Amino acid sequence: MSNYYYDATFGEQFGIILKATDIVSKADFVKLGLEINNKSDNYVIAYKDKCKFVVNNNSYFPKSVKKGKILKPGKKETITVKSAGQTNYLVDNIDFKPEGFFTFPSEGKIIETKDFHLPPSENTIKNSSFKINMLKLKKQTDETAIKFKCTYTGNKIGIINPSQCVLRTEDGKEWAPVNSKEKIKILQKNESENFTLIFEIPGKITDMQFAEMDIVWKNTYSEPDLSELSFDIQHINIDEFTTKDKN
Repeated sequence: MSNYYYDATFGEQFGIILKATDIVSKADFVKLGLEINNKSDNYVIAYKDKCKFVVNNNSYFPKSVKKGKILKPGKKETITVKSAGQTNYLVDNIDFKPEGFFTFPSEGKIIETKDFHLPPSENTIKNSSFKINMLKLKKQTDETAIKFKCTYTGNKIGIINPSQCVLRTEDGKEWAPVNSKEKIKILQKNESENFTLIFEIPGKITDMQFAEMDIVWKNTYSEPDLSELSFDIQHINIDEFTTKDKN
């Protein structure tokens, strides 16, 4: 036996629109597809285990999750939200409140990071929220390529924007990476991402194979504040026709 319900809309908060579809319950669970439409210029992170089902005036929550679901600006995605094994969910009416939704910008508070010297005397450096480990280094006369693994150790959201750093030579001149389209990395606690920096300098200016140089991180690493969204609870009614038809 299954109960089927009408869709529910939760309105819009700062360009983020939520809608619940495919809502169904059995004796041992209730689940729905929560469509997240991010029309804003910010990122969205959703912790679905914070969402609340109310059945017979009692509140029930999905299974705990370690990581939130992140949506890029302009993206739309549906996540499954389910509560199971806590009561008999076969009821005519269910209340549902979406909670655990936050937005954050593509750049936050800049995390100061010491320069990375080339050739390196150490392969790993740390700042207050990131651990940065050099995996590979290739130095040629007119090109230097460095691959890094970066782990976010903070408690918010970590953002890596590799295009923000520069290579500084001994004469003080700064050179931007030629692969400046390297994508922004969004990390949650203890997550890691790899990225590669490629710099080119004509050999007539300096021989990069033997030169002393520094990677100056500038705005590469940042940590934004999260802004919580608030959506009203919605009353969800059984679709008697569909329920009868499918049973």
